[in-house]
Amino acid sequence: MTAAAPMATFQPQSRRLPSRTPPSFTGPVGNCCRHGKIARTLKDDRGQTTLEFALLAVILILIVMGIIEGGRIFGTWLIITNEARESARYGAVGVGDPSRQPTLVADVENKVRQRTAGLLDQARLIPTATLTPTSLRVHISYSLELFATPLLVWFPNPVPLSADSTMRTEDGAVGGG
Repeated sequence: MTAAAPMATFQPQSRRLPSRTPPSFTGPVGNCCRHGKIARTLKDDRGQTTLEFALLAVILILIVMGIIEGGRIFGTWLIITNEARESARYGAVGVGDPSRQPTLVADVENKVRQRTAGLLDQARLIPTATLTPTSLRVHISYSLELFATPLLVWFPNPVPLSADSTMRTEDGAVGGG
């Protein structure tokens, strides 16, 4: 029988804990005073995230405000375009009616104001209706005041918006026949 080899005993190696004092900064002058305080300052990046956020937050706010104002401009343009079309249709249908004929242009302009009463500032709304022998044209102008004026300096303020709609009259001629 052969002799068994002796078993190796396991001895854990001692772990060396990191020192609480930072390594000294060795520069062209030599060791720095007070345990490398300058080296810690040069390697410290605690304020980096805050600075990056501050720089990117400005751009992010500009983008968000641009999206909001762009949505307001587009929404207002949709409202005045729809109202020009609806009012032109309202007036074109009423051209042949003798009871509406004398006040038709004023009725169409009032119809625009009634339908946009809760949506748009009436002081900035200018509806005009023009009756020709074969058609009725409605033009609406509106000046939209921006909320984020200091942030969006490249936008004109107020933003001029306009919409036109022309409808052929029902009888083809003013006055009917």
